[in-house]
Amino acid sequence: MAGPMNGLHSAYEYCRSVFDMVSRVTRRSFLAGAGTATTVGLTGCTGLLGSGGGTLKILDFSYVYPDGIFDTIEEETGITVELQSSDSSARSLSLLRSGRSDHDIVALGNYAVSPAIEEGHIQPLTLEDLPGYDGVFDFVKKDYFSQDGQVYAAPRSFGQTPLAVNTDVVSPDEVTSLSVLFDQKYDGMVGHRDDARLQVLYERAANGKTPLNPTSADQVDFADTRDNLSRHVELSGSLWNTGGDSEQLLRSGQVAVEPVWNYLIHTMGQDGFPIERIYPEEGTKAWFLQFCVRDGAENVDAAHTFIQSWYGGVGYQSLVEPSHIAVPHEAIFEREGVDRAEYGLNEPGRFIYEEPKPQSLVEQYTETWNEAKQAAEG
Repeated sequence: MAGPMNGLHSAYEYCRSVFDMVSRVTRRSFLAGAGTATTVGLTGCTGLLGSGGGTLKILDFSYVYPDGIFDTIEEETGITVELQSSDSSARSLSLLRSGRSDHDIVALGNYAVSPAIEEGHIQPLTLEDLPGYDGVFDFVKKDYFSQDGQVYAAPRSFGQTPLAVNTDVVSPDEVTSLSVLFDQKYDGMVGHRDDARLQVLYERAANGKTPLNPTSADQVDFADTRDNLSRHVELSGSLWNTGGDSEQLLRSGQVAVEPVWNYLIHTMGQDGFPIERIYPEEGTKAWFLQFCVRDGAENVDAAHTFIQSWYGGVGYQSLVEPSHIAVPHEAIFEREGVDRAEYGLNEPGRFIYEEPKPQSLVEQYTETWNEAKQAAEG
């Protein structure tokens, strides 16, 4: 390949072509040494694809980054990564709002990006420095990730929470709908996450309420919502807060039907546990996390370099290979020969999402959910 100064291409076009080459290299051949030339090529592009060097501060979930991955990133880009773990997008948004975040990159769920933009906590991305952004699946490039023609979020990962069914306890043939979570027939068998926003989303989907994602309190019958959620809690074998908790509840038999992360269903199935995933007829709840650059970040160039490396192969090594969590990028699936159906991405129209909503409505959801739990316990 000609160098960056080749008169037939601009420097940016050269760097973009290098990225495309990296995207075609399989991880196996890269580890065998075939990726050396392209790595060198990308090093020469750091001025355009985001400059390397320095310490990049990231606020994200710790499970995303396996041991050794930051060493790989430093070797390839010259960037030292400092990670602060967050347990939720809500907490990360809270840190931004309070001014207690000095991070360069903050990972935010799709529902948290819009308020972060509106409140001025994150800055637009420089897409010219992110040629890999073009390969991100269109259906995760939400309109509310942009404002005034500028993009503020680069999708990092895509996940889904189908219904998990313990087939030794419940026949998967009889579970087709989210209404199972509110059905007396499954008393003591159902489980769910102890999260007000998600509980209301499922309650609305299971009962055919519209709109699925209200934007004002006038669109919500809170008394009916509370009654339905109280019934759900009464039927629950248990509620949970973490993926580890949800897995333990299934393995122990305390819960036989619940919405859980797809990667847990995959892992438990690989272990021989009698489990099956069900895509409910109302739609399967999906989520995706985004890399966002904090407004006022000190290492903006390094942040772009990091995101670019994520699409160039780091994302596969971090999430897809070890955890069976999808990175929604064409190159990841094409380069590694991964079947989109394994991640439900062959039918993106089957998913439902939690969309952004006013903070005042979130607070009313929380109040309603707490009242439902209290009523069920009383």
